[in-house]
Amino acid sequence: MQAQDETTFLDAIPAELREPVQQWFDDLPQGDAGTAHNRAAQLSRLVACSEFAAAVVRRDWNWFVHSLDSLDHVPDTDLLDKLVADVHAMDEIDDAKGVMRRFRHRWLLQVLWRELGGIATLEETLTALSDLADRLLDAAAGLAAKVIQRRLGDVMDEAGNACGIVILGMGKLGGRELNFSSDIDLVFLYPGGRESNGRKIVSAQEYFTRISQHVVALLDEVTADGFAFRIDTRLRPFGDSGPPVTSFAALESYLLQHGRYWERYAYVKARIVGPRVPGAVTAELYDDLITPFVYRQYLDYGVFESLREMHETISAEVKRREMADNIKLGPGGIREIEFIVQSLQLVRGGSRPELQDRQLLRVLPNLVGPHGLSANSAAALRDAYVFLRRLENFIQAIRDRQTHDLPADDIDRARLCLAMGFANWDELLAVLNEHRDVVTREFEAVAFRDREHADKPGQKLAELWDAAAPAEAWQEALRIGGISHADTVAKKIAAFAAGPAARHADKESRRRLRTFIPELLRRIAAAKDPVTAVTRVLALVEKILRRSAYIALLNENPAVLMRLVSLCERSAYIAGQIALYPVLLDELLDPSVQSSPLTLEEQDRELTARLAECPPDDSEAQISVLGQFQRANQFRVAVADFAGTLPIMKVSDSLTWLAEAVLKHTLDIAWRDLVAKHGEPGYDLDGKRHKAGFGIIAYGKLGGLEMSYGSDLDLVFLHDSSGANRNTDGPKPLDNTMFFTRLVRRLSHFLTAQTGSGMLYEVDTRLRPDGQSGVMVSSIDAFERYQEENAWTWEHQALLRARPVAGSRLIAEQFTRIRAETLSSRVRQDKLRADVVDMRQRMREQLDKSDAEVFDLKQGRGGIADIEFIVQYLVLSNAGQEPSVFFYSDNIRQLDALAECGCIEAGVAARLQEIYKCYRLQQHHLALNEKGPLVGQEEFRDERAYVDDLWSKVL
Repeated sequence: MQAQDETTFLDAIPAELREPVQQWFDDLPQGDAGTAHNRAAQLSRLVACSEFAAAVVRRDWNWFVHSLDSLDHVPDTDLLDKLVADVHAMDEIDDAKGVMRRFRHRWLLQVLWRELGGIATLEETLTALSDLADRLLDAAAGLAAKVIQRRLGDVMDEAGNACGIVILGMGKLGGRELNFSSDIDLVFLYPGGRESNGRKIVSAQEYFTRISQHVVALLDEVTADGFAFRIDTRLRPFGDSGPPVTSFAALESYLLQHGRYWERYAYVKARIVGPRVPGAVTAELYDDLITPFVYRQYLDYGVFESLREMHETISAEVKRREMADNIKLGPGGIREIEFIVQSLQLVRGGSRPELQDRQLLRVLPNLVGPHGLSANSAAALRDAYVFLRRLENFIQAIRDRQTHDLPADDIDRARLCLAMGFANWDELLAVLNEHRDVVTREFEAVAFRDREHADKPGQKLAELWDAAAPAEAWQEALRIGGISHADTVAKKIAAFAAGPAARHADKESRRRLRTFIPELLRRIAAAKDPVTAVTRVLALVEKILRRSAYIALLNENPAVLMRLVSLCERSAYIAGQIALYPVLLDELLDPSVQSSPLTLEEQDRELTARLAECPPDDSEAQISVLGQFQRANQFRVAVADFAGTLPIMKVSDSLTWLAEAVLKHTLDIAWRDLVAKHGEPGYDLDGKRHKAGFGIIAYGKLGGLEMSYGSDLDLVFLHDSSGANRNTDGPKPLDNTMFFTRLVRRLSHFLTAQTGSGMLYEVDTRLRPDGQSGVMVSSIDAFERYQEENAWTWEHQALLRARPVAGSRLIAEQFTRIRAETLSSRVRQDKLRADVVDMRQRMREQLDKSDAEVFDLKQGRGGIADIEFIVQYLVLSNAGQEPSVFFYSDNIRQLDALAECGCIEAGVAARLQEIYKCYRLQQHHLALNEKGPLVGQEEFRDERAYVDDLWSKVL
């Protein structure tokens, strides 16, 4: 080359690298120099950064010259397909080795060319490297199977189909994140079968072992052309001491009996690679084996303990081997980022399918949230990961070696600076250290989240736990710790320690309890009623101890334990709910748990989003989601209620909105199921075909927007089918009446079935026309006739608290019209007073539990029912003249309307509202402590007297 040209293309090369680059160009044959000169800038950068690439170009010069123009493009996966086909067509193992290795070197050269040229993203590079490994495994496994099948025949499954080997890619290959000179972690499996059917019969184990050995030789063996991929199979069951190939049945047994936490981390990225596998085999492997092992349905905070243990082991090894400059295993390295992401995946991935992604960069944004990472943390970790992975690739590309250490050699440091775009090593190191510092901070924030690092004064208590100390020893320690009623609390702790739950707990659970018990007692010391608090918390722990990851959650989150103790002290209902559904502990992780719950619109949106993640034809899964949602949101209302951050009417509103949202979506699920089988119901009227509608009318507490904890749903079901040809239009048509009857039964089943999340709601349909003797679902016309001809006064009272809550808009409009007409013109005014008084007297005789010591808030004289009957009488007696008094279906707004119309004095209405709210607040809190609506006779004396006096004046 000319001197001027040489100066031009070498200007961008660091001084330390110019001489070897110049030498490389000088060594080219004279006739090739011109071709090299055409792309001198890119080629000199490639040669300067990678001895491996320089050697490949020199050795494969003709291919390089021919391919020069295409190197700028994304590697063509069609070439991979052709390679697989070519290898599959071969007959001998040795024939394929050279072909595969030469292809590998060319592919890596193109990947590196684009990386150094700044035209490839990290994602593209990792995908291209992973595609190469996938397809080379496909090629190798296909040829190996062909060779073995020729000698030994096939292994057949029970259905008579030939079984194939299944290769699991683990680690970075599984996540499609392979680095430049990575080995590939593989687990060889086979789905079943007993023996081969060829002339020579061997066991399935030996058959697939031979295939796996050929695969390893094809890729891992070093030949004159080098190697294709180094293969590591130590992640298989029992590691080096286990068989090379494992059956699905043996894998299942291993994971159930021997699977450890670090293996759960490993299997997060497990992916079938190489040859294609039938869908049924894939489903069996993931659905039955891997996914249940990796992702638990409950919150799995035990992963943080294992994370710290693994990190401590690695850190000790790093320190022992002086690996501080290792960008993978060293402080703030790639492994810590992987630990952060995989830990958060394992904690919540069982209930959040979007977290079950194998690719780190894809799952990282999904971890942003109150229980995961902040948006800033996720962005910082992404930046650090991209920087570290690019640096890792360039380190390995220097000589095609699997190393993660920063070089000490000035030449290699110059290579990395050139590849990464830094002027000198100090600049690169400064940015690297910034990223590593961020990673370390984020790792500690996740691994040690909310943990107290100061010396804990609970060592003595832990020793007492280890020693199974008697109550007397506990009592002295608790008294020193400032716990009141130390004698009783000590007896509770000693009894728990000696009880069956603790005695039969496994080693892991006992270890977690050793941390938990002292922490619990520290929180108990601050309780006003430590005996109640410790009793309820220990009862809860007994129920959840078999899933001790929940104990780990409390150990990891002191703030959650503090909230739990406080809530259990004050509410038996909340303690009982958590004992039944420990997943509710997740709700306590959010500091805003005591703030206002979701509105009806917010709940509807969230439920729609959650249900969209379920298979559309899996009703059971959808109802399970509804159950989890209902339980969690009802719990949040209860917590906010007890914290005093939610007024009583907002409590009722929130519980009512929750019931409405759940009811609406349950109806949608039941409707879709029946329509899928029988088609849409319709009818002919006035020469046209109409779709038949269905609606749900809520009475009682749901209708009156006064839902409480454990309230049932008083429901009436209506349809508008009429005319002729009343049937569905599906392949199995039904008469509309039968369709709607089945719909109600299915809906009721969904609402009342006991699932893993408990029952949604009790359903009461006795308020339908003709009560229990009436049909389950009425036509809107029959409902109107009943209101015109047969409805009693008590049914008019019930109608005051009725409103449409789900289903057809047209039925809702028709019902609203019928309700208005009935209340304004069909009430028997001549009998109204007598009927109301008679009904209230009978209720009081049958239901009032008041006596000399207690007052029944609901049924006692001057209580809730008296206020409701007063309001109902006043509304019904004025409905004909003032329709606005029954527009709303709840007592509070009906009282407002009565006052606005002059039917009652404003002061009287306000006083009744105040008393009504006080009663209901007390009733709610009694329910939260699992007590009936009974208070001492000395309570609410003035309020009761006021209501009783008003009753006498009005009725």
